[in-house]
Amino acid sequence: MKGIDVSSYQTAAQAGMSGIDFTIIKATQGRSYVNPLCNAQWDAAGKAGHLRGLYHYASGGDPAKEADYFIAQIKNYVGKGILALDWEAGQNAAWGSKSWALTFVKRIHSKTGVWPVIYVQASAIAQVASCAPYCGLWIAGYPTNAASWTVPSFIYSTGAWKSATIWQFSSGGSLDRNVAYVSAAGWNAIAKASKVKTAAAKVTTAVKIVAKKATYSTKKKTVWRMATDTVAGKTGNGKTRVKTLGKYYTGVQAAANYLMKSTSKATAMKALAAETKKGVFGTGSTRKAILGTWYDEVQAIINGATMAAPAARTYTVKSGDTLSGIGSKLGVAWATLATKNDIKSPYTIYPGQKLKY
Repeated sequence: MKGIDVSSYQTAAQAGMSGIDFTIIKATQGRSYVNPLCNAQWDAAGKAGHLRGLYHYASGGDPAKEADYFIAQIKNYVGKGILALDWEAGQNAAWGSKSWALTFVKRIHSKTGVWPVIYVQASAIAQVASCAPYCGLWIAGYPTNAASWTVPSFIYSTGAWKSATIWQFSSGGSLDRNVAYVSAAGWNAIAKASKVKTAAAKVTTAVKIVAKKATYSTKKKTVWRMATDTVAGKTGNGKTRVKTLGKYYTGVQAAANYLMKSTSKATAMKALAAETKKGVFGTGSTRKAILGTWYDEVQAIINGATMAAPAARTYTVKSGDTLSGIGSKLGVAWATLATKNDIKSPYTIYPGQKLKY
């Protein structure tokens, strides 16, 4: 079977593209990031009849807590598609560890009954070898890296695994292409779609109990943060969302529509400008804090300037920083930071480096 893996770099339409058998979607990273397009990509892939999967990108924090975060976000999908751990060097504080991945997958299994597959580059298989008795191998290696579905000869060692379950054989043309060495039945067996309903229900119930006690707060959040939370389903739906977001609803919904690619950025900025004129986001430093990275563009519209008016701003990378952490601090998607600064996988950044945003 052939298929793709996607993140927020790809659209929902790409997730549901024709001519493939499966789509694996990035759901989370670390303990703070949720792919804002995850639900839309999942639905598009399902509508297209694809087998599906969800993956967590390791940030190298506490592995059990990252596993808990992953499951909390995708609890309703457990058993409906394979789960995967993405083990890469970029933005991964535990890179080089030979035990982190095992702790993560054991935690996932204890909560869901599912063993995730392990994504890793061919040269780093030794780091996740401890998972071989439990997990399938999703190996990345690009002999030609051509933007083509012609699968080249497999030239890599699978280390502690007898064979690979999935091979990501190309990232050419900005699209990760994969081939799976299992049937649809084998895929569903890895997902354990018919065997983890009880475990999944327990996880869902536990999370729902917590959710009833917690109330979403807009306090000290930027419009971007509230919009991404809305896309992730954290602010509810319909009347609940209106009540949760309060006076920010109209502007945040416009921003969320832009993040989901259902409206243009220009339309979203005009909506935010209109709400700003009404005083929704306050004045002075308060307005700057709430609008965050969109402040200059919104203010330019209010002042009658063009959308191109905002001056470039920079952030100097500090020791221990990650793109996702910087993005959360600035109110900017980490993928946007990567694009603006031409940072490509494995998304390595250095202390002292100046990032435009």
